[in-house]
Amino acid sequence: MKKLCVMLLLSLFLTCSQSGAADTEMTAATVINQSWQRYRAQAVAEQEILQLTVTRLGEAASQKQLTRWTRYVDSGEQVVLKFASPAADAGLGLWLDRADRSAQQIWLRMPSWVKARRVNGQRQQQYFAGTDLTFEDNAELSGEDSTAYQYRLLDQSAQGWWIEARPNIGSGSAYAKREIWLDADYAISRIDYFNREGLLVKTLQNKLLQKYPQGGWRPNRVEIDNHLEQRQTVIEVRERRFDTSLANQIFSQEFLSD
Repeated sequence: MKKLCVMLLLSLFLTCSQSGAADTEMTAATVINQSWQRYRAQAVAEQEILQLTVTRLGEAASQKQLTRWTRYVDSGEQVVLKFASPAADAGLGLWLDRADRSAQQIWLRMPSWVKARRVNGQRQQQYFAGTDLTFEDNAELSGEDSTAYQYRLLDQSAQGWWIEARPNIGSGSAYAKREIWLDADYAISRIDYFNREGLLVKTLQNKLLQKYPQGGWRPNRVEIDNHLEQRQTVIEVRERRFDTSLANQIFSQEFLSD
């Protein structure tokens, strides 16, 4: 009888522990989803004029100018990047079609190419345009596919949340995990990226966070410190315009060739 009671108590303990773990994971995923829901709620579409400054240790900084257009749809988002300067990058473009995230497409057009070409497989893990953002990173700057990750709550306080995100097996991600910090308004303030060897690759910090009455948030300055490459990329928003009337033809790979 005593043995039976012990077994029942042990079974109850394990059930409660598993339930608690599930609740924690659900809470972490809910926080991430809430963050991006608020981000998307600000507008249906937007246009941003960006300045990129890339600095490698011991070298002079280089600057790039580009425009980023983003449109939000029910199941995802569509993003177009087009570079204006320097002259070597003028015409460089990127088309991220994530309207259906399960069938995401990334298209790249180099200035010397007549047409855009699709970026597949491990190429998505490469750095884009001499910056510290990979194709994979660029795809998630405007929204995260929470079904592609397992989330775990590392800490929570009145100031916000600290969450671990591990990609699902077979996702093709370059990272073993990311650690994400969100403030009390659900705005993402920092992301640490770890490679498959467990090393901290880089840190992204969203600064000059702008908050909107309906809960939306936007960083006006993004700093990415690449610890392995000893390089930093700074993204500064020079102009942002929310506009639901942005032309449909902007959000296509054909637009890259114009």
